[in-house]
Amino acid sequence: MRYRMISPDSGEPEDIECSVADMEVMKQSGWIMVFTPNPNSIISGRDHSGQSGGHGTDQGWKDVLRRIKSNNPKSNIDI
Repeated sequence: MRYRMISPDSGEPEDIECSVADMEVMKQSGWIMVFTPNPNSIISGRDHSGQSGGHGTDQGWKDVLRRIKSNNPKSNIDI
């Protein structure tokens, strides 16, 4: 595997090719692993807010929220 890790000596990130076990040993000796997300990952570029009926919310889900709100007058559900 390839890992991006910060050297304890220089403080600079380096790309290291090693096994998971070797990487764990390096971490114990002061190296710090840097998370670098895959640019092709599923969640990159996500544009749905997921908040209170924002962009991308299904109409059926909004109908369910409306029913819940009408059956619970004291609820603070935002549709």
